Amino acid sequence: MRQLTVTLVLVLCLTSTTSALVEENSGPHWLKRTILVEERTAIWCPSCAEIDPELEIVAKSHGARTAIIGLHVDDEFENNASLARIQYQMQIDSEQYGTPTFFVDGVKTAEGYDAWSEVQKRILTQENSRESPEDMALEIIDGSFEIPTPEYGQITVMVLEHDKLVPEGADNSGEDTRDRVLIGMIVRDISGNNTHYGDLSLPESWSVVMIHEPVEGGVPYGVVEISNLEYDDDKDNQLMIIVFTSIFLGALLVFSPTKKSLNSEEE
Repeated sequence: MRQLTVTLVLVLCLTSTTSALVEENSGPHWLKRTILVEERTAIWCPSCAEIDPELEIVAKSHGARTAIIGLHVDDEFENNASLARIQYQMQIDSEQYGTPTFFVDGVKTAEGYDAWSEVQKRILTQENSRESPEDMALEIIDGSFEIPTPEYGQITVMVLEHDKLVPEGADNSGEDTRDRVLIGMIVRDISGNNTHYGDLSLPESWSVVMIHEPVEGGVPYGVVEISNLEYDDDKDNQLMIIVFTSIFLGALLVFSPTKKSLNSEEE
């Protein structure tokens, strides 16, 4: 019974939900197999306003599995970073899409309010096919970025603002704030040269996404998101812990010796 109690405590400790908070001095943050989801959106877009709360829930529940980025166009949040990112996407797909339009791992996946089912399918496909990324890491020092220089492709670092307040007087179809708004971006090439876009200072609530990707556009080689907000850790890891611990617990119950009852008949 004592062994059983210890095992149950171990299960509870290992499967408890933890959270990640990152300060303005942190790292290294290594590239992962995170899936990149980019949404072309706008404040005035009614469908975008309807889907935004759902995206926020998905972003928090998926944890490290996905990095969701809002690319604002034709509204008060449009900036050099969002426009440059759309130009990058147009290297492989020059179609002028409306809002909302979703790009999953660099590929246009779906358009419109009902797009999320197709987005989820693409996420699952990419999770099953994504190879391990290169060993490259981002460090944040006093709010500035120490960016690795790639041997091939480019490194893109995006600064996102959470709960960004919509300006007064804007044609707003939704709530007073928008989440995961791209406000700044740095692109580093193989020679170590940086190109800056937008505002790179960290806002009060922020995420930073580092992407190793082809120069000509396409599927990223690796992605990692860092944030100063709490989020659920990867639940896949928790599931594996539950499975293996359950197997161990079952084996313990089956193979543990049992004491004979004092009231049993002696043969």
